[in-house]
This record gives sequence, C-alpha cells and structure tokens, in this order.
Amino acid sequence: MEVFINCKFARNTNLSYENNYLNTKSEAIMLCKRNEIKSEEKKVYFITVVIGFAICMVGVIFGSRLVFQRTCERRTTPWSDLGTADDDEYRILIDAYKIKNQSNETVMIQAFDNTKLIGHYYEREKGAPLIVFFHGLWGHSYLDGVPIYRITQKHNWNLLLCDLRAQGDSEGEFSTLGVLEKYDCLDWVEWAQNRFGDKNPIFLMGVSMGASIVMMSSDLELPDSVYGIIDDCGFTSTLDVIKQNNNKQISKYIPKNLLPTMLNVGTKIWGSFDLSDADACKALAHTDIPLLIIHGDEDMKAPLSMAYKLYDSCNGEKQLYIVHGADHSENYRKDPGGYEKIVTKFIEERLRQKKCQTHGTKP
Repeated sequence: MEVFINCKFARNTNLSYENNYLNTKSEAIMLCKRNEIKSEEKKVYFITVVIGFAICMVGVIFGSRLVFQRTCERRTTPWSDLGTADDDEYRILIDAYKIKNQSNETVMIQAFDNTKLIGHYYEREKGAPLIVFFHGLWGHSYLDGVPIYRITQKHNWNLLLCDLRAQGDSEGEFSTLGVLEKYDCLDWVEWAQNRFGDKNPIFLMGVSMGASIVMMSSDLELPDSVYGIIDDCGFTSTLDVIKQNNNKQISKYIPKNLLPTMLNVGTKIWGSFDLSDADACKALAHTDIPLLIIHGDEDMKAPLSMAYKLYDSCNGEKQLYIVHGADHSENYRKDPGGYEKIVTKFIEERLRQKKCQTHGTKP
C-alpha cells in the first residue's frame, strides 16, 4: 500500500513537473512572440519617423525654393498705364518718361562680387552736392526718382539714379533684399569719390527697400564726404517687413512665421545669404551720419512704428517728418511741398554745418 501511494505520488509529481515545464515553455514562446512584435513595432515606428523626416525635408527644400523664387528672383515689372493713372500719377509717369529720355551719363561699376551695376548720372553743376538715389524693390529708378529729380534740378544739385542688382539695367539673378545691396551702396560712394574727389558732398537717399539699403550701409565706414542719409518710407529690417506683410495676407490656419522661416531657409540654401544681416536699426546704432526720416502715418507695409524705431536706433543727428494720410511710397504725392521743403532744408543745413566745421565757425 505504501509503495502504491509513493508511486502514485511520484507520477503526480512528474505530471506536475511536465505541466510546469509546458507552462514555462508556453510562456517563453509567448514572451518571444511579444518581443518580436515589439521589435517589429519599433522598426515600423523608426521607418515611419525616417520617412516623415524625409518628407518634411523634401517639403522644406522645395517650399523654400518656391518662396525664394517668388520673393528674390529677377523679374520685370511694367510701368503703370497712363490711361488708368489718376492726375498725380499721370504727371509722375510723364516726368519719369522725360527723365529716362533726358540726356545723362550711363555709369557702370563692378560690385565686390563682380556683378555689373548700372546708374544714370545727371550733372547740373561741377562741384555741386551729389545725391545718390536707390529705388524700391522691383521698382524703377526713373519712377521712384521723380521727386528727388525735381528737387535736385531746381537747386542745381547733381543726381545719380542707381539700379539695384537684379533690377533695371544692372546684372544679377536675384535680389538679396539688402544683404549685398548695402555693399553695392558703398561701391557707388567709392565711385563718386574717385570721380569727384573726397571733398565733394554726397547724400544717400532711397525709397522703401532703397531707403533701408542706404541706412544698412551707414555702418560700413562710409567716408566723411557722405554728409547725410535721407530715408523715404524705409523699414527696420527685411525680416521685420516680411513678417509684417505676411501676417496680413496669410490664412489664420497657417503658422504666422512659416513663410518668413521658409524664405530665410531658402535664401541660405539657394542664395547663400542670411536675411538677419539686413538690419537698418543695427547699422544706425553704429553711425554718426545725420539722418532724415520721412514716413507716412497710414503706411500699411512699413507701419509708422518702424519709423520711430529707426529714429530711436540712430546714434547720430536725426529728424523725423511724418506725412499725414500717406500710405507706403506716397509721401511725395500726399505732401509735395512739405516733402521738398524738408529735403531741401536737410541738405542745405548739412552743407552749412560742414562748411562751418571746416572753417571753425558756428553754423
């Protein structure tokens, strides 16, 4: 009886061991399968991340290329139609055509990167002050230059209308939105010094982008012959004005900084320049060249707050003239008399000031 019980107990014990072994084996198999599933999930996750990253990179590359092309690549913008122009615009267009056909000297210089730049020089009197003028982005020197042409003609001052790179008659495949153009401005100043001597007074002036460019050049160790800078509706920095106008036009469902970011990436990839280098406020903080700011209080592209910021940034003598009711690039049209008066006064005061400094007398 005892033997039978022991044998039965042993058989039950063996069965228990077998069951435990089978359970352990089953659990091990299940564990291996779960590990295999987790491994596969990790692989799928990793592949998904890689594919997603690749898609994003392709999107950034092609998106930045598209934004760069639309913003920076050379284009031809037609003049306004005389038949649809209002009275003021009609008179400006007629004057622009006259300026274009007026006898002048076509000047060609080579920029630091070998880009050929073109300007049109109008001489009224030898030794007279020279105003070097830069038009707005995708604008025309003849059109944008009508106000200063009229003023310089009246006072027998000499005038140089410059075509920005990639615009007008100048060479270049794309605009750098001020990054390289500020050095082009310096090249034009050097041309003027070589042509007229280092004692001939020079004033730098621009409208919109052209105004920002001359301000951006102000910290490039310009010579003492540069007596002053005249800013007509310029902006603080290229990135600031892009963000300002992008926020008004973009859908509320698209992140506000998406297009400016794509453009900044595009300029680095496709243009090899950085938009953060186009900052007028930074430049003005390191110059003592006198500055005249002319700005409209209804400017929708470069709001009046930018004019105040430029004024506060300037380290030298400065004046701010606000044109009431003027939108972007409308300062002369809205207030031609006041515009001419403030520009003339600024230039004449700088001339007297320099003359008194030379002779050691009070202005």
